[in-house]
Amino acid sequence: MSRSLLRHWRLLLVCATLIAVALAIRSLTHALRDMPSPVSLGIQSSDTIDLTPAQVTSIRKIGRWEFLSLQMEEIVDTTHSRLLLPDEELVRIYRGTIRLGVDMSSLPDNWFQARGDTAIVRLPPIRQLNARFIDEARTQTFYESGTWSGRDRERLYRRARQRMLRRLRTSDAYRQAERNGREQVASLMRSFGFQTVIVSFGEQ
Repeated sequence: MSRSLLRHWRLLLVCATLIAVALAIRSLTHALRDMPSPVSLGIQSSDTIDLTPAQVTSIRKIGRWEFLSLQMEEIVDTTHSRLLLPDEELVRIYRGTIRLGVDMSSLPDNWFQARGDTAIVRLPPIRQLNARFIDEARTQTFYESGTWSGRDRERLYRRARQRMLRRLRTSDAYRQAERNGREQVASLMRSFGFQTVIVSFGEQ
């Protein structure tokens, strides 16, 4: 075979290869054009944390949430003067525990608000959770002379109670209860994923 003929065949082979490649590219282009458009998937992210209904229910079920308890003791005495007879005297020691906190079961509808990773919590005012806080079993008679009725002892009880409540009002107990409450509520909210917690209480 002559060299010119060999070159001729090589040229034909190259041309055939180029034509085949061009046809394949054209076929692939048509196939891609006829394919349906791909579905665009978008992921929406939110950095807002919120409480589920179950979590709200569990918080309300806390009921009376105690933030501070105070052990109190009061000595109260009374005297009956008698003509030509020694005075009658009664001295009693009263002990009790006053508990301060809030009632979570009575939370208003707008008690909680979420802003991103910040929780804003509005609670009722701190109040006394137990009305009868004097423990009768721990009440002791320090000194007693004469005869005393149940009404006399009830009057002593009321005086002891009033003195304890007066001491409570003039102490830092309510402010301390609020400080404890903020810490405890913040700890609870952080367990739900919040980074910042703002707690406020209603006015006394």
